[in-house]
Amino acid sequence: MGIIIICKKCQKVHRYNEGEIENTGTLWHPIWTAKCPHCGTLNTFTLEHSSLDFFDKNSVPKDKNAYERAEDGDIREYWIQEYIKDNYLKLGFSNIEGPFEEGPDFKGIYKGKKVVIEVERDYQSYMSHKHHEDERFKEVNILIVLSPSKPPKEIKNKLPKTLIHININDFVDWWRPRAKAYANTKRINNIINIISGEFQKRFVRDCNDKDRDMSTCPECDLCPYFGWGTAYEASSIFHEMALKFIALYSHPITSEDFKLKDINPSEIDKFYFDFFHKR
Repeated sequence: MGIIIICKKCQKVHRYNEGEIENTGTLWHPIWTAKCPHCGTLNTFTLEHSSLDFFDKNSVPKDKNAYERAEDGDIREYWIQEYIKDNYLKLGFSNIEGPFEEGPDFKGIYKGKKVVIEVERDYQSYMSHKHHEDERFKEVNILIVLSPSKPPKEIKNKLPKTLIHININDFVDWWRPRAKAYANTKRINNIINIISGEFQKRFVRDCNDKDRDMSTCPECDLCPYFGWGTAYEASSIFHEMALKFIALYSHPITSEDFKLKDINPSEIDKFYFDFFHKR
């Protein structure tokens, strides 16, 4: 695979392979360049469907509504555990401890008695995790599940004696704003990481240490020639650059209307040059 380009200066035709083409723009606004082997001119061109726009879309899944997801158990167990922490009184517990890093998930007081509690999205998850065969789960008294479906007869005697269903409506009301806030935070962090990666890409392109005594250029975080040679120093510097860049150009990345395409590659280039050459 390759691309045929006519040089804008010498007008000669050349077929470039993938290794001869470089993106000097950004992931979301690529500027593809290739140096003419005949006259050395740097030609720029565009490729269809090559821009990145997935952060312009809402990151909250819409193929199912929240109620359908909850009823199907299509919710991360983390959220179910967090709901129980906040709403254990509604479930009949007077006290609760957990979730713990290793199962069972909780300990608590239920109807005046000390109990051990496991949390799952549905009954089948308890079985597929093989908790019924695990010695650590022999003391589990209560299983809390989100899915409203009843356990099949063939597995009921393998489950803890007390089964508690979470109220779907109450869970959705609690979960929906938290899931939206989590998705937005994740989206913001991803934007910062992508911008950070753009600065790293430019640094690697210009790095004078690429051809030193190492057979393979290592990751910047592990390179002994980067900064003071401290492990993972590079990531913190590029992350710092991304944050300063966002603040300097006042890009509203916390807004749901923000798009990566709002950032011009020339802004990235200028900030990168000023950061490394004007300090």
